[in-house]
Amino acid sequence: MKYLTIDTTTKVTAVSLAEDGCLIAEGFLHTAKTHSERLIPMLDQLLTAASWTLQELEMIGVVRGPGSFTGIRIGIATAQGLAQVLRLPLLAVLSLDALAWAGLGRVEDIVPILDARKNEWYTARYRWAKGHEKPECLTLPQAIPTDLWLEQLRGLDRPICFVGDATEKSKARIEEVLGERAMILPEYVSLPRGAYTARAIWQRWQEKGVGELVEPFYIRFSEAEVNWAKKEEVRRRTEHE
Repeated sequence: MKYLTIDTTTKVTAVSLAEDGCLIAEGFLHTAKTHSERLIPMLDQLLTAASWTLQELEMIGVVRGPGSFTGIRIGIATAQGLAQVLRLPLLAVLSLDALAWAGLGRVEDIVPILDARKNEWYTARYRWAKGHEKPECLTLPQAIPTDLWLEQLRGLDRPICFVGDATEKSKARIEEVLGERAMILPEYVSLPRGAYTARAIWQRWQEKGVGELVEPFYIRFSEAEVNWAKKEEVRRRTEHE
């Protein structure tokens, strides 16, 4: 089965072409351009390089969050549009689940951390148990203050491997709290990659075998939604006075 995956949940645009779980081609761009500028040209280049056509695709996979609210919407809208026009099943995985594949074969707990701003991370905790075909999720995805999460991880008393777009700028703080138990993978491994999404989507397909309704997974409200809720609360109080 030939399929395409799209991940625009961070500043990285990550696209892949895969067949039966095996990576055929992947695109990775971490530039100042927006996802809307990069996504379709990257897809065209990958298809050309792999000598594939859109009509050969049999499935579309997309990462639905958490991450950048705008990036999530761009990725899902593009994937939904392609799936609808090509009449293909659409499947989705979480960004943290996909990043957990960066730790395949490692004995440490895998902890993806994505920049959620406001001194918070989007994060979860995984472990590759022996004989398992996918990472086991030990702590569910959440948005949590960075220091609070590090304190919780310090109490686990086991090695922890960090991946994700927040690892590089948080390296000093992570090592300060966890010391030698912290393993921080280099950027070329820890940033979102099409290869990780390709594996995660294929695992999802093996479990479901059919397409699914895909909705964004934001974890928390956007700033605009928070501000709107505050205004609504003020309006209601004013009406009752």
